[in-house]
Amino acid sequence: MGFRGLFRRSVNQLVRHLGVEIVASHLLYDWQREPIYGSAWHDAPLPAGAEQYLRMDNAKLVELQQRYRRFDSAVSIPSLWSDEYVRPDDLLHFRGDNAWVWQLRGKNTNIVAYALTLYYLRSIDRLGLHDKLTEDEKFGNFTFTIGGRRVSRDLLDSIGEIYFLDRVGIATRPGLRVLDIGAGYGRLAHRMLAALPGIRTFLCTDAVALSTFVSDYYLRFRGLQERVRVVPLDQINEVLLQSPIDVALNIHSFSECRTEAIEWWAALLSKHQVPELMVVPNPGGGTGERLLTNDGQAFEPILERHGYRTVFKEPKFLDPVVQEYGLQPTWHHLLKLQ
Repeated sequence: MGFRGLFRRSVNQLVRHLGVEIVASHLLYDWQREPIYGSAWHDAPLPAGAEQYLRMDNAKLVELQQRYRRFDSAVSIPSLWSDEYVRPDDLLHFRGDNAWVWQLRGKNTNIVAYALTLYYLRSIDRLGLHDKLTEDEKFGNFTFTIGGRRVSRDLLDSIGEIYFLDRVGIATRPGLRVLDIGAGYGRLAHRMLAALPGIRTFLCTDAVALSTFVSDYYLRFRGLQERVRVVPLDQINEVLLQSPIDVALNIHSFSECRTEAIEWWAALLSKHQVPELMVVPNPGGGTGERLLTNDGQAFEPILERHGYRTVFKEPKFLDPVVQEYGLQPTWHHLLKLQ
């Protein structure tokens, strides 16, 4: 062993207990050499009018932020999503790697994980979603072309979530009525409405004014304004009085909330007798098998206090190898109102 090898071995013995190891650069793939630590986006042209509308000083956004600040502080005070959490460039490129969706950061966000996830989802694609759903690079979205198919985390996560709903007998119910809590920029509404023609009602809501503003814009951009309604936080109780819901979705949102906010949402769902709730937690310090906030607090007891019991849960990927190495592994949970 040469001097470099001996040096590397000696240093590794000193730092391995810190979770650090020196690896020779020629052993790394290109995607391992320059990891992403901050927000980024694909530099594609913006659609006409986007630059003028997606601005922090847009009057509609400012008015929404004011209304949210006046609303019930139990749900409106953020744990993570402050007004400063999103930069102006992130607002313009909201489908990039930023506050809404990490695409190049986090566990298994390399080209190998994207490919493994794509081929896994193709193997279970009984609804033909890979033919129904397409992808583009609009609004800074990072895409990867694999096997002649353009994919993104938006697309792959959405397909996986739809198939969980399919396995529990919800996705293809005629006249399905859906509420997406913490809808972000509206990516799952876009995908479900494109994939599942039987959906009767789809409501998107969010305790973050920026997300309400962006999802309203994005779903109109996708031409879905006749099939989906984006509901501001201060109107959600009134809307639910008029629009019964079959299933509520919470994808990576409760994990980013204060427990007081989760309590508020659980009480609202129970009050309106929403029978089923799908939750996808951030893995945090675990695997996603437990319902935990980002700071490690279990929130399943909160949901149970309001009548929601876990009836089914499974890994995001049923194949254990894909669950280990696939794109951003976690667990999918279904709870029912008892």
